Amino acid sequence: MPKIKINQFDRELEAKSGENILEVLQREGIDINAYCGGFGYCGKCLIKILKGNVTQPTSQETKHLKEKISQGYRLACQAQIIGDVEIDLRESIIHKVEVLAESGEAFLEELPVKRINVHLKKPSLNQSISLEEIIENQLPKSPFIRNWTIQALQELSRIENQDEKKFEIGFDEKQIYWMSSNLKKASFLGIAFDIGTTTLACELLDLETGATLYRTGALNRQASFGADVLSRLRAIQDNQGALSNLQELLLSSMNDLIQEACQKTGHDPNRILSVTAAGNTIMEHIFLGVSPISIGTAPFTPVFCRSYQTRAQRLHLVVHPEAQVYIFPSVAGYVGGDIVAGIGAHDLENKNSTILYVDIGTNGEIVLSDQGKIYCCGTAAGPAFEGAQIKHGTRATLGAIHQVEIENDDLKIYTIGDVAPRGVCGTGLIDVLACLIKGGSIASNGRLQKDDHLLSSRIQEEGKSHYFVLSHDPQIIVTQEDISQLQLAKAALQAGRKVLLHQANRLESDINQV
Repeated sequence: MPKIKINQFDRELEAKSGENILEVLQREGIDINAYCGGFGYCGKCLIKILKGNVTQPTSQETKHLKEKISQGYRLACQAQIIGDVEIDLRESIIHKVEVLAESGEAFLEELPVKRINVHLKKPSLNQSISLEEIIENQLPKSPFIRNWTIQALQELSRIENQDEKKFEIGFDEKQIYWMSSNLKKASFLGIAFDIGTTTLACELLDLETGATLYRTGALNRQASFGADVLSRLRAIQDNQGALSNLQELLLSSMNDLIQEACQKTGHDPNRILSVTAAGNTIMEHIFLGVSPISIGTAPFTPVFCRSYQTRAQRLHLVVHPEAQVYIFPSVAGYVGGDIVAGIGAHDLENKNSTILYVDIGTNGEIVLSDQGKIYCCGTAAGPAFEGAQIKHGTRATLGAIHQVEIENDDLKIYTIGDVAPRGVCGTGLIDVLACLIKGGSIASNGRLQKDDHLLSSRIQEEGKSHYFVLSHDPQIIVTQEDISQLQLAKAALQAGRKVLLHQANRLESDINQV
């Protein structure tokens, strides 16, 4: 079998007959940029062949790479292995995603799992009562009959021959999850996930104080199937095993984040007793292993919209096996639980004003709250804001240009991590367009114009088209096609906003807050 040696990791991978390099990397869990799912459309899975032989360049590679092919550069999804090869992945390896987030304080009465220490004393001979009843009598009264996990009952049985013993208990209104005679000062934990099509974000919480302990994010590994939800739907439709593969990729990404959060904070993952997950409707279906195929065609009907609760062990999450997993309810096929979570977090139902709430992502979802009445819709914004379909676009990772401004009549760029630029992410792209408008370098129809304007020296010509030089070393440009992609994404969001305003019989000037 041919072998692939990877320069960055000092690893050798075995390739199967007929496989391209991207397929081998994905099978081995090595994440590189592949927005289009391996069809050659995006040109992002750039690698360099250092030694060895692969198949001749395809037309897709010629289109994207041009003269770089002669320097040894190829697209991993197009290059099939002929013999042993050595490759360099530095151009496309996925760095850690940066999550910039703020969260409000949790209301302690809303925290899902509570902790208490109890003193258990065996009953006298004339009392007909079970040990679990003695424990329950020491807990706050509940309108429900509390169930016990088998693990908690097993721990309770360890009172053995002792007449009395102290226990630590984790419980909610309906269930006792945790019981241990090993009393600890540490709180029980909860972890919340935002399951994005491209990016996952999570937050580890102290369930006793409501305090945030750690935030982190990562690429949703499902991106190897393509950048948008439609590519995931296509994969499930075309391949019977794709649904379980997509679910496994998502859960492995989530488990990595759980382990990272606990390692960084010195906490035991087994003390996580509550997990929440919010995402668009398709992501929530895949999370539970439910096929979302019915959402892909008219009338775009989801299998479920209600909230669901299950146990962590059913999803193989690396937390306490009996931890409750809560999945937020959706509204429709393209208005998901992430939007419902946002409405709740911002308390939009109880606002006495007109507020626009926008989730800018691959699927752009918009909510208009008008005096507490909620209107919402989903728009096909596409992945441009995630850096996909953009020539030098990238996710919000180390080296991404995330902020651009005009300073002293010139352009100033800022990268994540203050390192050399390696691409431009969504916020940077929006800033670039704002600067082009401010500098008078772009017409009202979006066409770059090389007249005597503030930034005109940065506008270059290639053939019949212009491009804007964002960085000279290394060269990072924004092409006319990139601007068109952003116009399409912006137009989708604008259309959604206008539809909601029309439904609410409101004008743009009526919006008090965005």
